[in-house]
Amino acid sequence: MDRKMLAVLALVMALASGCDWIRAKLDMPTSEDIAKKKELIAQKEAAEKAAAAVADSLVASDSTVQQVSPESVPFKPEVQKPEPTASGLDITPHSNLDKTYYIIVGAFKTDELVKASLKQHEGILETPFAFSGNGLKYVAIGGYATLEEARAALYQAHQKVPEAWVWKKK
Repeated sequence: MDRKMLAVLALVMALASGCDWIRAKLDMPTSEDIAKKKELIAQKEAAEKAAAAVADSLVASDSTVQQVSPESVPFKPEVQKPEPTASGLDITPHSNLDKTYYIIVGAFKTDELVKASLKQHEGILETPFAFSGNGLKYVAIGGYATLEEARAALYQAHQKVPEAWVWKKK
């Protein structure tokens, strides 16, 4: 009688707690692994929603700002071709940066990364150019006099470079 009771008790325990144990033995995800994955997915979705909200806020217009359509903004290079530096990298002098707003596609510490970014972002809006500040080298694909023009250009740039952002010169 005791053996039958132990067998039934062991069977009940195996059924109640054996699912994760069996999954672990078969190298399948356990309930703990699945919970972690769900949490990572939720965090990723929250981050994507936050990024979308930031992008929407850049495209949205203030009540005091005139609405500009992306099609009405001219995209002509207006920055002079910079002179190469000793390292061979074209860095635009601050005196040539006559606009207030710039579309930035990257900020780097090394010349090699800047050169790669300049080559990668050719033909998106304007001819990409680089300038330095705050210890970094920024790669820009356009300069604009007003925030409205910059927002319209950013909207167009986000089609090919989602990580682009607007930088305001002080």
